[in-house]
Amino acid sequence: MALTMALGCSNGPVGVAEEAEGFTMLQHHPSMLEASYQSGGASVRAMLVESAPNVVEVTYDFGDPVIAFRIDYNQGEGHFMPNGNPLDAAQARLITPLLEGISQAVPEEDSARSRVENAAMRQTSFMQIVPVGEPLSPYRFVAERGWTHISCSCGSQNIGGYTRQAGRGCSCNGGSGNGCKGRCGQGCGINSTPKCVGSTAYTQDCAKHDYGLGSFAAASDDYSFASNNCSCSGVGSCE
Repeated sequence: MALTMALGCSNGPVGVAEEAEGFTMLQHHPSMLEASYQSGGASVRAMLVESAPNVVEVTYDFGDPVIAFRIDYNQGEGHFMPNGNPLDAAQARLITPLLEGISQAVPEEDSARSRVENAAMRQTSFMQIVPVGEPLSPYRFVAERGWTHISCSCGSQNIGGYTRQAGRGCSCNGGSGNGCKGRCGQGCGINSTPKCVGSTAYTQDCAKHDYGLGSFAAASDDYSFASNNCSCSGVGSCE
């Protein structure tokens, strides 16, 4: 009893439970989504808010760095706004399971998603190709520069000045590992982490990036704005 009273009268700080390992959906509304992923002492918190009709503010907070986007679907333009140190390997490894958690929480088809949900899938997919260990600079990207879709079927294709194997399928790797060359986001197969759900876009700029022939920045508008031209139906297993 005395111990109970002593604890009850204590003016000391109240302990705060540590954030759980793994994925946590913190808030999820049509105009707001907040989620986190923590593993091995590294963590990332994604916050997306529709600040005005069809304008989505996106932040990935690793503590250091903080990487933000402003996606204006009305004007068809986006801004990439990094702040802090380069992304390190431990931080980069958080993005794929974060995307997996988000993909399980939003509708499979992009037509059924809110602007925030769609941006969460697309921008988190884009975060998978942000360079690790390199200084990042802010830039602007616009939809009006356009994109060129490629065929969904795996085969030798023109990817914009180069001919390479590209298209759906985990074995569509051009002999250089990582299948689904030309895919702009989410998973490659039905059992990938994250898995391919609904539909996604395959474009020349995304293929060039996959082969090291183009920058991640050049693929920004494809990830954010390109219409989805390839269904995930029948993509197969990646085992």
